[in-house]
Amino acid sequence: MSQEAWKAQSGADGGRGKVVLPRGVQRALLHDIWGRREIEACGLLRGERDAGGNWRIVAVHPLPNVAESPFSFEFAPEDVLQLELAYPGQIIGVYHSHPGGPYGASGTDRETMRRVNKEQQIPWVWLILCGPFTESLPLAAAAAGDLVAEATCARWLSERLLAYYHDPRGGLRQVVVVLEPDCQPAEAERSVPAE
Repeated sequence: MSQEAWKAQSGADGGRGKVVLPRGVQRALLHDIWGRREIEACGLLRGERDAGGNWRIVAVHPLPNVAESPFSFEFAPEDVLQLELAYPGQIIGVYHSHPGGPYGASGTDRETMRRVNKEQQIPWVWLILCGPFTESLPLAAAAAGDLVAEATCARWLSERLLAYYHDPRGGLRQVVVVLEPDCQPAEAERSVPAE
């Protein structure tokens, strides 16, 4: 969706929408986060924003956290540019983890979302997977198709995954996350109070 179409739609629907994650995307996200659980794992989300205002994620693209920190993340600009050139118009968001918490968007996250979504007018959605990551998850069994393991991973993800969007008119909003297939939305959208 072009930025012009997005701006027109944002005004029409108040920036509401859902983030839709198919099972394969869920697995890839968990695999990356779990593989780098000592630092903030991070990357870009590829997909599209449909006519209904939903962000439909088709792939996660892990990127190095050049800060190598458990408390912050930073992309190398050339890594972002490489993906934007490889998938023009398909980069629709960012994800990162909070290995030790907090549960929710930090002050730095909130400022970054405001700057990118409002000031730079880039319509990205922001996913945060909140720790701590101390439990053992059956990732290999889930990837092999074990339905019980998949349900365990999906349940864990639904409890820890948050999505945000800074609507130019309505401010920071938490966005509904839909885990497909056979999963319930993680949380209803609501306004997020300022810290």
